[in-house]
Amino acid sequence: MKKLSRNIVMMAISMIFAGLTMAADSGGNSVYIDQTNADNSTISITQTGSDNSVGDKNSLLTPQFEIDGNAMFLTIIQTGMNNEIIGNFIGGDSTANITQLGNGNSLTLNQGNFGTSSGLLNLTYTGDNNIHNLNMGTTSNAGNYTYTLTTTGSSNIITNTINSKYTVNNINISGNSNTLTTTQIGANGTSNLQGHYFNSSIIGNNNTASITQDGTTRPNQVTLNVTGSGTSTTIIQH
Repeated sequence: MKKLSRNIVMMAISMIFAGLTMAADSGGNSVYIDQTNADNSTISITQTGSDNSVGDKNSLLTPQFEIDGNAMFLTIIQTGMNNEIIGNFIGGDSTANITQLGNGNSLTLNQGNFGTSSGLLNLTYTGDNNIHNLNMGTTSNAGNYTYTLTTTGSSNIITNTINSKYTVNNINISGNSNTLTTTQIGANGTSNLQGHYFNSSIIGNNNTASITQDGTTRPNQVTLNVTGSGTSTTIIQH
């Protein structure tokens, strides 16, 4: 598979740019990426309508969505139909903005960094089946990360496992079936940024939350606001 390392911009999955490996189908949508040592790259993917996807279209040994490097900027927007994003975005001083608007949704993302530490991750879902599963700092270290999530409606279920020295979280879920599970391991932190930290606001419908921060010596901190419906909350901070 051909690999490339700089300034790749993909607009609409029906285009194929030289040096980037990618499978595209304008009706079935699909993008498979393998981009290594992609320092200073800008990657933009927009998928509108139909089956969407970005990596792992039911795998055959993991096709691919794999991007790594430093100082990268990733934007993925999926609008309508079956959505799905599965893969790894690994790199220090990097920003990822991922938006799924309507229908199947689903995201499984591994995020961390090499060498340099810091990053920004923004995830937004608006409507339909949601489900989300984020591993941050399990593939590579993830210090100094800011992670925000905004979900507006439908079936929800968010699971975050974060193993980071100092990640700032901010999550906001608005309605429908909800279920949030979050684990942040190892206290750490520095003088300018706290270790374990969590912030949230779940507003309506079936709710359930579970936050375990499980830290060795200090940090911890949770702010959880729930407004109504089936609610049940468990928080454990050792």
